[in-house]
Amino acid sequence: MRTVLCANGALGARIARSLHASGELTGLVLHAPERQRDTQELEVELGVPTWTWPADPRAVADLHPECLLSVLFGHRFDENWLAIPNWLPVNLHPGLLPYNAGANPNVWPLIDGTPAGTTLHVMTPVIDEGDLLTQVEVPTTPDDTAATLYQKLMAASFDLFEAAWPTIGSVVPQPMPAGGTRHRVADLALLDPAGADLAVIDRLRARTFAPFGAEFERDGRRWKIQVTIEPVDDGPAQRP
Repeated sequence: MRTVLCANGALGARIARSLHASGELTGLVLHAPERQRDTQELEVELGVPTWTWPADPRAVADLHPECLLSVLFGHRFDENWLAIPNWLPVNLHPGLLPYNAGANPNVWPLIDGTPAGTTLHVMTPVIDEGDLLTQVEVPTTPDDTAATLYQKLMAASFDLFEAAWPTIGSVVPQPMPAGGTRHRVADLALLDPAGADLAVIDRLRARTFAPFGAEFERDGRRWKIQVTIEPVDDGPAQRP
């Protein structure tokens, strides 16, 4: 399927190379250089028509792609962009939609207890809405952090793409179920500890001394926590 890929991040780069290897990559749209992650060399490496955002949708449409595929792309597509492909505009979102639509889908399953996963779906003007093409759930465990879950979701997203893409054109899109959850980047600040939470941090600090750790029980097993703490600013001036 002739595909224009709008990509960022290591996952976007992997999928770009996969599409190029299969002869399906028709063009690339990348973030502006200051916002690119892991995609800086793709334009030279893959040698396909490449634009940086903001790009002119008319130039992209001149390639006559069957699919416009978005992977970790941080910009909203208007109707001019969504009308480009001859088949469908598709998004690969590392969340089990309709759960964890929007930002940071590697964070909220650990807070809300919602299922984690990854989804290929039809894009609409509303982010992370549109009919479902295929998805897979990714189990979480009590020792998962946002970092470990992110890596699981990236691996599962690539595997889902590789398994589904050869026959994606024959998939009949299904309506997105009602409900679910949605978060913004700004919601992360709600998780920062303050007030009485700082006493919990002190307890975790006090238990961080190998081989010990703060222990807890979940899912019939014992687990332990050891924390890492580092400054994010220079702090107050030190006394002489």
